Amino acid sequence: MNTRPALLLALLLATGAHAASDDAALVRQGRALYQGHKAFAAGIDATRLRLPPDMLACARCHGAIGEGGREGGQPVPPLRAAALYQPRGGLPAWRAADDVLRAITQGLGRDGRPLGPLMPRFALRPDEQAALLAYLRHLGTEADAPPGVGADRIRLASVLPLTGPAAPSGQVLAAGLRAGLAEANARGGVHGRQLELDVADARAGVRAALNAWRERPPFALIGGLWNESTEAADAVLAERHLSHVASLVVREQPPRAGDWSADLLAPLQAQRAVLAEALRDCPRGPRLGLAHGEPAVPATEHGVRWLTPGLALERVLSENAAGCIGYTLPYAAAAQAVPPGWSRTLVLPMPGELLQAGGGDALAASPWYRLGQLSARLTVELLSRAGRVLHERALLAQLDRLNEFELAPGLSVHYGRQRRHAWSPQRVTLAPGDATAVRPAAASQVSTAVIR
Repeated sequence: MNTRPALLLALLLATGAHAASDDAALVRQGRALYQGHKAFAAGIDATRLRLPPDMLACARCHGAIGEGGREGGQPVPPLRAAALYQPRGGLPAWRAADDVLRAITQGLGRDGRPLGPLMPRFALRPDEQAALLAYLRHLGTEADAPPGVGADRIRLASVLPLTGPAAPSGQVLAAGLRAGLAEANARGGVHGRQLELDVADARAGVRAALNAWRERPPFALIGGLWNESTEAADAVLAERHLSHVASLVVREQPPRAGDWSADLLAPLQAQRAVLAEALRDCPRGPRLGLAHGEPAVPATEHGVRWLTPGLALERVLSENAAGCIGYTLPYAAAAQAVPPGWSRTLVLPMPGELLQAGGGDALAASPWYRLGQLSARLTVELLSRAGRVLHERALLAQLDRLNEFELAPGLSVHYGRQRRHAWSPQRVTLAPGDATAVRPAAASQVSTAVIR
């Protein structure tokens, strides 16, 4: 604390310096420390409480844009420069950056008295002190922009199957994404910013796609679809501090509130639960379930015999004149050959309206095109709600208050504080011998790539 580099001394004296005078590299370091993207050098010893590094980010209590809030039932003050250097709550304004530094390292408040015990006392290296003070001048302003956000542009990206068997679906999905963003750009963009979209092939994996964008990173991924492990992809997103909204990845469990992804489609666990519930009502004969998932579904569960298409299914169907079969979307084609005496129940990970005939040309009627449009519209709505000052989790944060929002007539999304997927599974039941349902062609289009 008694030996500080010349840079730190300059920062302490330059209390009214304009943000543009700060060294860009120092501000980036301060931002990484404040937001929790980088651990303090002392690690667990950065505070006497010996908190783990991921608990020490200033943003956890003071907010990602320094807006303040509440922690442990106690008010947490804002840290924006405009708030720091103004009187607050009957207490005087901070006089200089040196006073702010004493609050961070010694826990001394505006009046010189100790701050509450919830405020950690940080043991910081001189360069960390300088970096945080430099960043606090930017915090909560338009200069405090995350990667991919410029004064008049926001770079978005998606990772889609552009080569291989699912390429037609991925290419149509990309066209839908671009069309949805173009709608917003034609209206002037979002808060004065135009929206750009880069699309990378999913074949090489999410990490390879992000590496290709390292020089010009996107602000967020939207409407992505890939076949690699969701755990591996989620780890990459967390490592890069990159949010993924309106994801079309179908995962086993829904994303958690603290994850970096939010899905459109219902998780596999929920789809199987709806399918099992539907099959419990079977009046006679065996109850067969065709459902994908990781880990594999038990052979028998809740009175349902879970199978995969093949000889075992054909044998059961041939040995029984009647029964009930339920299936998820990838097995729609296999279920078309079920004998007339069997009832069929299809469980969709999305509203069935997406698979119904649409107007316009063949491209606009494609379920993939419509999914892309809806993904883009959801992104635009989240950007609109987030405002002009953004941070890495700004879009995800808006989902807490997006309990219901209509993306298109009859197509609403439902999110919440603990809900990170837009749609619940939808059940479609066919009577024995009934050949009508969602369009088989549309169902096969979606099942080509949605499910691994």
